[in-house]
Amino acid sequence: MGTAIVQQTSQFRGRLGYACLNTVLRTQKPPVFCSRTCRLDTIRTKGLDYAKELALQNINDLKALIEWNELNHIKFMRMSSEIFPLASHDKVGYSLDFAKNELAEIGKLREKYNHRLTFHPGQYNQLASPNKDVVRRTIADLQYHVSMLELMELPPDSIMIIHMGGTYGDKESALDRFRENYKTLPQNIKDRLVLENDEICYSVADLLPICQELSIPLVLDWHHHRYSRLSRIVEHCFKHGYITIASYNSINTGDIEDITQLLPQINETWTRKGLTPKQHYSESRKGAVTPMERRAHSDRCILPPCEPNTDLMIEAKDKEQAVLYLYRLYNLYPVNEDVFYENENVETKHTLKSKKGLKAVKEAKLQAKAELEAKEELESFSHDEKPNSKKKRVKLQKIAVEEITDNGTEEVKALKKHKPVKHQIKEEVEADDTEALQVSSNEPEVDTGLRRSKRTSSRKALTL
Repeated sequence: MGTAIVQQTSQFRGRLGYACLNTVLRTQKPPVFCSRTCRLDTIRTKGLDYAKELALQNINDLKALIEWNELNHIKFMRMSSEIFPLASHDKVGYSLDFAKNELAEIGKLREKYNHRLTFHPGQYNQLASPNKDVVRRTIADLQYHVSMLELMELPPDSIMIIHMGGTYGDKESALDRFRENYKTLPQNIKDRLVLENDEICYSVADLLPICQELSIPLVLDWHHHRYSRLSRIVEHCFKHGYITIASYNSINTGDIEDITQLLPQINETWTRKGLTPKQHYSESRKGAVTPMERRAHSDRCILPPCEPNTDLMIEAKDKEQAVLYLYRLYNLYPVNEDVFYENENVETKHTLKSKKGLKAVKEAKLQAKAELEAKEELESFSHDEKPNSKKKRVKLQKIAVEEITDNGTEEVKALKKHKPVKHQIKEEVEADDTEALQVSSNEPEVDTGLRRSKRTSSRKALTL
């Protein structure tokens, strides 16, 4: 069962979801997952029937994922785009009609449980590209995703999300190309297509006007906009006035100072079409400072200050475990202890597969061991209770300030009515470094994959 989680309060009443892969089902034997795929050479050797066989296995496992989600109170999930291997490929693409009955079963299961299923087509989809061939392939891939949604007979809130893509040296021209190409799209693609702000090229400030203009829902990605890792200690100090936080480090905020002020306008891009707003949330990894480090997602996270009825996709590395963690943390739903496990990995700003990551984990474990006793003592009191001595308050304040500073927060101030805490604030990344990141998002993102270390022994898979 692991250590107890100190519960927090939240007004959140929407659906929490995760993306594509379930870590419990993926590591059981036989594994359950929906992204079996193959290479072009394999299809040339074994024929299209091999790819179709993989697709049917993926669909069958998708049903298992939905059933598992229902048993664990998770009614929101992003489906894998690889259900049908290479189905939208120029040379070997194929119709999905052979699986129409199986896809219809997915739709009936979704309707039975009232789940929300969505897609996030890959980063190669670039409607703003100056290359007409790229635009043509983008439309073909979007049509492939729409075909799946239609054969499943899913409702309008089963949308597909894309990014605007690269700026190609001229952001305004790229936005104009998107406008023109969007107008040529088939209506069934327009009905499902939504845009998401990214961490490099297009901020909420860039996308909200064009979404309002073209009546396209906007997915707010909180992590791409900014990040925050406020622990219970930090929250306590902030609540009782021991520290104030003037701003958070940003990844790509545009010129927006407070994103919460724009939530009504962002949500209106959804409600005008009768859809429940969908947002993404994750946090940067612990200790991340540079823009590149802050792009990597944390294992787990807290809830953002979104509207209570938002559908929130949790894009943390621990997938469904991050959702179950939030269920326990905020007492949203009961959690089956047989499928929930504590995250025993020490999180660092580097992913575990890198050499820097392995070294950082060793160093972090030593540091964590040294700090454990002090933090346990400070966390032993109620979140609403002020420490009964000035010495304890100052000690608590110091840990909070150090924790925020370690996570790259730009400005932390101790209130004048309390003893100030001296600390060194990390310097901001030079503007030139940020500009150097303005590259085309054609480059595929690296998936760190499933970290199985110390997991399988601490959980049991459900028998469906």
